[in-house]
Amino acid sequence: MAWYKREVPLLIIIIFTIPTLASRYIIDDTLKLIVKELGMWSTIISNVGWGLGVVYLFQGEYHNTKMNRTITQYASFATLIVFSLLLVVMAATLPGDIMNASYLWVYYGFYRAQTTAFYGLMFLYLGSGTYRVLRARSIESTVMMVAGLLYLFRNASMFQMYFPWLTPLGEWIINYPNKAATIAATICSTFGSLLIAMRQLLGRERTAIEVR
Repeated sequence: MAWYKREVPLLIIIIFTIPTLASRYIIDDTLKLIVKELGMWSTIISNVGWGLGVVYLFQGEYHNTKMNRTITQYASFATLIVFSLLLVVMAATLPGDIMNASYLWVYYGFYRAQTTAFYGLMFLYLGSGTYRVLRARSIESTVMMVAGLLYLFRNASMFQMYFPWLTPLGEWIINYPNKAATIAATICSTFGSLLIAMRQLLGRERTAIEVR
């Protein structure tokens, strides 16, 4: 069973990866058709995985409700069930027109609201992380803090009015030190991606197969 759990996912990764990589370097109509077919199967597998994720979500919430019998937990589980049933009924009974009034009600009332809340939390954590990073505790963090504050002042109209020299200084920071750091980060992410890809093809990447 351990062999089955380890080798089958690894074989699927190899089957999907090699033709896709080869199509980047070899121009062949047959290879393009293979990649197109594999892309369709990857979509099917992704949708099946999404469905299993929903099942596991219900299973986890049901388990939490049994272990934590509180009004808040019952309300959360009931909300999940009601909203899921609502989506199922809509998908089964309403026309598949995305401009339908009912679909738009769900989109603006639920999906867009939670998306806005998600991005709001993201900016909150981004600001909190920036505050932690830009504290002058070392030479490196001090340089980052000074450069960040200068570029921040460069984008504020009040500072541009009273300190016009901030504009060319901010442009120099973004075009030279920032560009150099961006190139270095791109190189590091490229090598990291190649390393993870090779580890996945060799079965050494645990996150690809989720078993030891």
